[in-house]
Amino acid sequence: MADASLAPNVRSAAAQMHGAERLYRDLFDRAPLPLLVLTPECRIVNANDAYLAATGRRRDTLAGLDMFAAFPDSPHDPQADGVRNLCTSFERVLRTGRRDGMPLQRYDILPEGGCWEVRYWHPANWAALDESGSVLALVHHVTDVTATVLKPRAPAATLRPEPAADDLLARADAVIRTAKRLQAQTQRDLLNTRRQVRALLGR
Repeated sequence: MADASLAPNVRSAAAQMHGAERLYRDLFDRAPLPLLVLTPECRIVNANDAYLAATGRRRDTLAGLDMFAAFPDSPHDPQADGVRNLCTSFERVLRTGRRDGMPLQRYDILPEGGCWEVRYWHPANWAALDESGSVLALVHHVTDVTATVLKPRAPAATLRPEPAADDLLARADAVIRTAKRLQAQTQRDLLNTRRQVRALLGR
């Protein structure tokens, strides 16, 4: 007769697995970082409490939606490029499997039952990989920096009227456009420098 003490404790292992899954869900839901989980086809799987609070949305209305149907570009911003830039970042993550940190991005949101709101974010995206290195899911993390971007500058020695909201938005958008131009110019200069070095080395 086999010794029962040597038999694997299947029930205990199943209970431990169930407990680990509950712990994971609790950690995900309560994490202070806003996180959104998507399929490789960019369909929303889950969002934690911090992400729902940051975007003014509900978990049950987001699950299963295409990311860009759930969060389209604002029709009130003719220069909106949030969808295009985020899509490009997701494509880089899917292609490389590496984390992709995006520059400051204006991406307005439409909360449940509300009106469009101007928002600025620092987004980062990465992949959850299986043992073979294939992408199981995309993880989208955002930091809301709207208050910092739209914060009025410190007053000068003489009091000046506070800038209007439209002026602040125009100023913030101008800063982003200038940063993007400088980044593109830096990349071009770097490529030219590499070409010159290769030419000097005869490569």
